[in-house]
Amino acid sequence: MLLFPQLPRPVASQIAMQARAASVAELAKRAAATHAATIYTPTGGARVLPETLENVRKAIVDVAATFGYPAPPNGDQAAGFDAAASVALFKLVDVTPAEASKSGVWDFLSCVLLPDLVRWRFYQADGASSLERFLAGRRNSFQRLWWRAYHLTHGHTLSDTELGKLLVDMGEDELVQLMERPALAGIFRLSATVATGLLAAAKRAPSVSRRLLMREGQKRLLRVSSFVALDAVSQEEAAAIIEKIFGDVAAAALQ
Repeated sequence: MLLFPQLPRPVASQIAMQARAASVAELAKRAAATHAATIYTPTGGARVLPETLENVRKAIVDVAATFGYPAPPNGDQAAGFDAAASVALFKLVDVTPAEASKSGVWDFLSCVLLPDLVRWRFYQADGASSLERFLAGRRNSFQRLWWRAYHLTHGHTLSDTELGKLLVDMGEDELVQLMERPALAGIFRLSATVATGLLAAAKRAPSVSRRLLMREGQKRLLRVSSFVALDAVSQEEAAAIIEKIFGDVAAAALQ
């Protein structure tokens, strides 16, 4: 098991406060693969070497460069980076879900290893970037991308190309809806089934808003989950349930 360095929250908060209004160029100079306050999970496992972290940084910077880094990204570039970086991070940050649940891992990546990319991705020309993008949590710049890839591949065999396409095809609001309902996102294989079901339903009913399909579909699926063990049904049964739910939402919207 690989153990990534973790940054204590008080240290991360101090760094984030300074970084949120700094220039991308300045933060690129500050970026490092080590920090004096680094700690590790006190269990068995191999600590990731600084050389490996430097390779992680280079790979993610290279991804950003294809979307205009260091110049501030437009909407399409930001969305493209999120999809590509999600695939790359999931491969490069090769940790267990238990390790990925440690806030310090994401505080280190965002505040020490890749602070310039946080500022670049969520750049505000007239002000500072949100602290939430630097500090671990649902809105952290990299934590949200890693977990998207994890949930979409958990129980599914997707190539990097297939995962990247699925992330591109899904809009940001839809991905947020998919990830921010823990009662559903944590169910084995369900996230990818919902995502592919949504895209298929949108093709069958192009006049119905995808936002409406996703929002109402998730509500109905949450109700269904109270009396159907979605983590126990087969892949085919789950897909059929989701297809019917999205079909019912579309039918109601067209009435």
